[in-house]
Amino acid sequence: MNHVHRAIIGIVLALFLFGCNKQTGETVALSDLPPVNIPADSDYVIEIKNWLAIGPFDFNPLLTDPATLFSHKDLKKYGIEEGAIDEKGVEKLQRKGANVFLLDVPSPQIRLFRYVTGNIKTKSNFYLVAKIHSDKAQEATLVMDGSNSYAAWLNGNKLIEVKGKYNTNKVGDRFVNVSLQKGDNALFFKVNRGTNLHSWDLICAIASPREGQRIFCVNYASDFVVNPIIDHHPLEIYAGPYTNGKVEVLNNEGQIVSDLQTVEDGFYKVKLSVGEETLQETIYKGDYNLFAKKVKAVVSENNSSNQQAEDMKAALQRVVFLNDKPGDPNSPSETRYLNRNRVFWGYSLYKQLEGNALTQLMTYRDDEGQSGVFIFHNGRKREEKIPLVIIVPSALEGNLMIEDWYTGNLDQIEADNKLAGQHGFAVAWIYAGGRNYSAINTQKEITAVIGRLQIEYNIDDQQIFITGDCEGGRRVLLQLAATPNRYAACVASSPITLSGGADGVPVQLISQMGKTPILIRHGYDDDTTPVEHSRKFYAEAQKLDMQVTYIEIEGSHISISKDLHRYVFDFFSQWR
Repeated sequence: MNHVHRAIIGIVLALFLFGCNKQTGETVALSDLPPVNIPADSDYVIEIKNWLAIGPFDFNPLLTDPATLFSHKDLKKYGIEEGAIDEKGVEKLQRKGANVFLLDVPSPQIRLFRYVTGNIKTKSNFYLVAKIHSDKAQEATLVMDGSNSYAAWLNGNKLIEVKGKYNTNKVGDRFVNVSLQKGDNALFFKVNRGTNLHSWDLICAIASPREGQRIFCVNYASDFVVNPIIDHHPLEIYAGPYTNGKVEVLNNEGQIVSDLQTVEDGFYKVKLSVGEETLQETIYKGDYNLFAKKVKAVVSENNSSNQQAEDMKAALQRVVFLNDKPGDPNSPSETRYLNRNRVFWGYSLYKQLEGNALTQLMTYRDDEGQSGVFIFHNGRKREEKIPLVIIVPSALEGNLMIEDWYTGNLDQIEADNKLAGQHGFAVAWIYAGGRNYSAINTQKEITAVIGRLQIEYNIDDQQIFITGDCEGGRRVLLQLAATPNRYAACVASSPITLSGGADGVPVQLISQMGKTPILIRHGYDDDTTPVEHSRKFYAEAQKLDMQVTYIEIEGSHISISKDLHRYVFDFFSQWR
C-alpha cells in the first residue's frame, strides 16, 4: 500500500512540475508570449524564463548519426528560415502538426528533455523564441550557456554558434553584445542534444553592458585563455563582452615575456587588462606530459613518511589522473576544461614542491586511522591567527577526492577562494565521503581536517565557520546540531531541511544547534529545493528564539555570476 501511495504522489508531483509547460494540444500564438521588458539607462541582469518552444523534431537513428543533427534545418520544410519566425509561421507549424508550446519556468535553466514525449532517442532539435521589449534603442549584452550545441539569432541576425559543449558548468559562459531596437526584439535559439540524451539545456539572461562586463570578470577571472596548455599553437584569449584589451605574459620573476614560443617550457602567468579590471591565469608552455613525468619522478624520490610527503603523493595522483584522462577532439570546451584542470593542479603541485602553494590538496588521518584528502586555500601568513571556513559539498558521485571533479569545475572554487581572501579567511573544501557520505563520518573528517591544519597553521579554534548549498546546506546544519560549540557561525544556502532519513532531518534538530548564529538564504523561485524548506526551518527556529537570520531573495537555484557566495563571507565577517 505504501508503494502505491508513493507512486501516486510521484505522478501528482510530476504533473504539477511539468504539466503546465508541456504540450497541451491547444493552439498558441506568438502574441501569447510575455515580453521581457528591458529598462532604459540602468544596470540590470534579467533572466529569460518565458519562451515559445518548437519541437523536438524526429529523426531515424538507424539512418542518421545524432552527432550531425545540429546542421539539420527542421523548419525549412515548413517554409520557415532558421533565426526568425512570425505569427503566421507559428500558425503554420501547428496546422502541420509540429509541437508548439509556451514555457514559463521558475529557473532560467531550461531543461528541454523534460518536454519530450515518446522515444527520446528519436528526437533532435528544439527551437526557442523569446520576445524582448526595449523602451528605446540601446546596447545590451546577452549572457548564455547551453549544451550540447546551440545557436542564437537576434532579429534574424545570427549571433553565435557553439558546438559540442557537454555541460553548463559556468552558467554565464558566452557573452554577446547586441543592439536592441526600440520596441519588440525577437531572440531565437536552436538547441541540439548531440549524442547525449539529457543535454538539451539552455540558460540565457540579458544584461546592461556594464553588468555584462562585471559578470565576465567574475566568471573568467582565471579562465580567459582558450587553451591553457600552449604547445604547438598560439596563445588565444576569450575577452567576452570586451572588444579590446591588453595581454601580457609574465615569467616567475614577474618579467614580461615578449615571445612565448622562444622561452623555456614551464608555467607562466597571463594578464588580461580590460577596462579597469586586470585578470590573471596560469598557463603551461610546452609538453605537459613531459612535465607530469618529471614531477612524478621528483615526488617518487621522496622517501619521507611525514604528512607533507602524503600531501605530495595525493597531489601527484591527481596530476596523473588528469593527465591520463582522454580529451575529446570534437568538443573544444571539454579540451579547455580538462587542460585548465591539468594546469591548475599541476601548478599547485609545482608550488607545493616549492613550499608556497596558495591552493593545494592536503591529507589527514582521523582518530580511527582513516585517511582522506581535502582542498585547502590560504592567502595569509602562517604565523597569523587564521579564521577558517569549512565548505561542505552537496552530493558527489565519486569515491576519492583526488579522482573527482569535485564541484564540477574550478570556477566556483577559485571564486570562493578569492572572496575568502578578500575577507581574510582560509578555506577547507572537504569531501564528506563522496557518494559514501554519512553525517558521522563527516564529523570525524572535519575534526581531523581542523587538527591537521592546526599543526601547520595558526588556525583560530574560536573562529571556525561552516557553509554549504542545497544538500550541502542540510549537511552543515546536521554538523551544527552534532557539534554546536565548534562553529562561530553557519550559513546554509537553499538547504534541504524537511527530509534526510537516517542521517537526520534539520528541522527536527533545531533545538540541538545551540546559540550559533545561522544565516539561511533561499530564492523563492528555487525549483530544486522548494523555498518551504527554509521557511519552515525559520518558523521553527523563531519559536525557540534561535539566532537565525532568514533572507528570501528573488531567484532560483542557480546564479549567472560565480560570486554568488559574497554574502556568506560578509556574514561570517560579522562574527569575527
